[in-house]
Amino acid sequence: MFDKQFTGAQIRQTFIDFFVERGHTFVPSSSLVPGGDQTLLFTNAGMVQFKDVFLGADVRPYTRAANSQKCMRVAGKHNDLDDVGRNDTHHTFFEMLGNWSFGDYYKKEAIEWAWDLLTDVWGIPQDRLWATCFEDEKDEIERDDEAANYWIQQAGFDPSHVLFFGRKENFWEMAETGPSGPNSEIHLDLGPGQCVHEEDPEHVCAVNLDGCTRYLELWNLVFMQYNRTGPSTLEPLPAKHVDTG
Repeated sequence: MFDKQFTGAQIRQTFIDFFVERGHTFVPSSSLVPGGDQTLLFTNAGMVQFKDVFLGADVRPYTRAANSQKCMRVAGKHNDLDDVGRNDTHHTFFEMLGNWSFGDYYKKEAIEWAWDLLTDVWGIPQDRLWATCFEDEKDEIERDDEAANYWIQQAGFDPSHVLFFGRKENFWEMAETGPSGPNSEIHLDLGPGQCVHEEDPEHVCAVNLDGCTRYLELWNLVFMQYNRTGPSTLEPLPAKHVDTG
């Protein structure tokens, strides 16, 4: 499928190098046990150590960061434990590559750089990539046409490969409370013959279809702009941020 082949270590290093070259500070992985956060049992995403930055309670000496964070998703809102062993993509422990902007760049740069890294550096065929954007099924939060338009502007990206989904797939929240925002997920089409249900005449492969293994989520670009303070309360954050992984 790909002209270029990378080991796991090479993928990690090329990711970090790519963003350091674009003004990001490399930040080492934080502990698996998040300090001072009673909402999490374990660190479940790269953004955990930056939670107070998003909330405006902490200031770092940099506005752009990149790292490879050690994570466990075995409890809470992001719990992958039940999926471990059912497929090749869920694990109890994993490393999450991520880049962040703290009130610096936003959707335009996040999307452009993701596209460049995936296609130019890693050599993933452009026609194999799909992007999903947020459209609120409750019509309470604005549809993310901005992100969709930036995807369409990328050289070589197929405009028909932009899809809209609701809160379950395209509105990211750290936990029951805390930073949140619309997200844009990048999916890889592994091609015909890669779905375990392909022999089922009633099955039609599609992005985000439960049980379909043809499409693999590669990357999630989260546009942090809200703080959830309750089940039905979203408050604007002091600044808009980017959180990817």
